[in-house]
Amino acid sequence: MKLSAPFSCVFGLMLCLLQSQAMAAYKPAMTFVRVVHNFHISADGSSTEIAESSIRIETANAVRRVGERKITYSGTHETVEVLEAYTLQPDGTKVPLEPDQIRTQDAGNGRGGIYSDEKEKLLIYPKVQVGSVLYYKYKSHQHTPDFPGHFSWTEHYSPFYVWSGVEINVTHDPAIKLKFSTKGLTGGSVPLQSEDAPGNLRYQYRFKQDQFSTPETGVVALGDFAPFISFSSFASYADLAQAYQVRAYPKTEVTPAIAALAQQLTEKETTPEGKARSLYNWVSKNIRYVGVYVGAGGYVPHAAQSILDNRYGDCKDHVTLLEALLRAVGIASSPALINSDDRYKLPELPTPSVFDHVITYIPSLNLYLDSTSEFSPFGILPGSDLQKPVILTASGTIGKTPDIDSTKDFTESRSIMKIQSDGSIVGTSKSLMHGYAEIESRHHQASYKDKDQEEIVNQLLYRFLEAGTGKIDTPDPKELNAPWYVNAEFKLEPMVNVPGPSALAIPVGLAPGSIRWISMAPPNLQRKFPESCATKRHIEHVTLEVSKGTTVTGLPKNVAFRLGDLAYSAKYTRQANTLVAVRELVIKRKERFCPPSDEVDWLALTNVMKRDLRSQVFIQ
Repeated sequence: MKLSAPFSCVFGLMLCLLQSQAMAAYKPAMTFVRVVHNFHISADGSSTEIAESSIRIETANAVRRVGERKITYSGTHETVEVLEAYTLQPDGTKVPLEPDQIRTQDAGNGRGGIYSDEKEKLLIYPKVQVGSVLYYKYKSHQHTPDFPGHFSWTEHYSPFYVWSGVEINVTHDPAIKLKFSTKGLTGGSVPLQSEDAPGNLRYQYRFKQDQFSTPETGVVALGDFAPFISFSSFASYADLAQAYQVRAYPKTEVTPAIAALAQQLTEKETTPEGKARSLYNWVSKNIRYVGVYVGAGGYVPHAAQSILDNRYGDCKDHVTLLEALLRAVGIASSPALINSDDRYKLPELPTPSVFDHVITYIPSLNLYLDSTSEFSPFGILPGSDLQKPVILTASGTIGKTPDIDSTKDFTESRSIMKIQSDGSIVGTSKSLMHGYAEIESRHHQASYKDKDQEEIVNQLLYRFLEAGTGKIDTPDPKELNAPWYVNAEFKLEPMVNVPGPSALAIPVGLAPGSIRWISMAPPNLQRKFPESCATKRHIEHVTLEVSKGTTVTGLPKNVAFRLGDLAYSAKYTRQANTLVAVRELVIKRKERFCPPSDEVDWLALTNVMKRDLRSQVFIQ
């Protein structure tokens, strides 16, 4: 719950090709030689862990990257003592870490607006080389559980490494009811050992993975496909919801100041939707994102009045203040626990670690809101929130955020260009973005505001090997009630020889160029694991007029392609000396993840798209 929703990014063709080449020669930076976790969980949820880890350095780059290891923990809830640490050289020489090579420090406070009581033991290993084994053993005591009376722990084992031997041993007081869930591990309940307290329960699990897979770009989160072990005292997601709600709801107290602000903001609104919009817009615009996680702050929000006074907070705090403001005008809402990463399934066994984000749900409007997404207009969620399961903590039920809808979430651009007598092209474009595409566009345009506009224009034109000048005009990205558009004017350097005969592929200019961009995403026919994907729809209209005395003599062929969830069309018509092109790409996904078999269809689609985008207009 410490992370804000990220915006997705798109990789260019060159980066993808470089990644593909790098993957072909992939060698894991390290091998997990031995990993052991020994837990004892008490009846109140407090716990002791003794952990051992040995990793072998496999590449020269890993000497720098992995030569320091970190053990992160809560400074107020947990104590950690490093019992032993050393470098084992390839010749068998053991080089212990000196006291000054084991340091306790704050865990990166202030990065990305995050401030916490997290500490880390930094282990700086000496004499590290390829073939060295880095070993540590530590003892942790979590004296204060994150949720009173509860314990949970989950570990995933990446298929992109070798795991020579993993062992997990758990003992617990039977007063705390633990459930276990695993994939790819062996083990279960085992007899007590002589050192165990009478009446306790003991479990042992093992994991081994001798082969590694090559990493894949775009793969979903490990939690959706990798081997794992999870154990938790939460009997159900309703149980987890209640544990969150019992601590969060009291923080939504409606103080006189909150009530006065809510009335002021909604005095002109006559409908629940209008009131909710006004309150959402205010929180989104006026409460900046800052996470302060001290003690249980990673799971418990601050009081609504404190958030209002300080004008900052993390996702839980945003939800809490908005809930209090809505309560003040008679609108009930609920926190909705969600994962903002590329994870799209709820595991069978409920654990808090599944969720890293909280948003707002208003039952009476059947509406989800994410006020930490500062560029999200009311009623529109960022792509990272869409089509995902959530836990509604007020009711203890499992919900789901809206599916991506190609009739509501799409882009449309209209470009008008004219070829000049010297072969240069003067043009304008107007682009409209709807749904989550609008959020991404607002975010990108906001990032341009304080940068050199000439440099931005050059970068945008260079995407597709074009050059020229231009300017971009948009409304204020943070004015969420205002209609959103991106207008541009541009002049491209000569792209065609006139007088002809000559030919050119239709340029993009300063339009988004989404169709051309997507066509450059290469398939991975060797993919083994599911990848993150989403419904998309892009419509592009282009009017291209040739200069006086020049005639359009040939048009590209029309295209109509459909295969499963994928469709692409292109229609070309001529009106006197003007070409009109209309291209449309529609990708409809039933889920937010796609199986490896989808790559074959993707190859067929992009081949059709690239062939069409290479087609030329002939002029004389």
